[in-house]
Amino acid sequence: MTKWIIITPKASLDIDEHFAYIAQENPDAALHFFDAVRETFAELARMPGMGRLYKVQNPRLQGLRKWAVKDFKKYLIFYFQQDENIQILRVLYAGRDIERILEQEL
Repeated sequence: MTKWIIITPKASLDIDEHFAYIAQENPDAALHFFDAVRETFAELARMPGMGRLYKVQNPRLQGLRKWAVKDFKKYLIFYFQQDENIQILRVLYAGRDIERILEQEL
């Protein structure tokens, strides 16, 4: 069963910022990034359990999962698998302080 994808405003902003950053050097790669994000979201909708649980200290983030964007393995999708949908919490570059960023969520 394919689940609905819900993209939080912060995740949407993350995608836009990554797109703009990549586009500064390579507009074609930025378009490929955007398409790859959409394709990866579609894969998660079909197989939400493919991401690994991401251990965090914040109890409000228990059950958070992560999965890399197709063809852009340093860009990580953080999401919750729910009964009828997948909630995309953030899309973050692996080189950032992910722990600190996620601790500010919720």
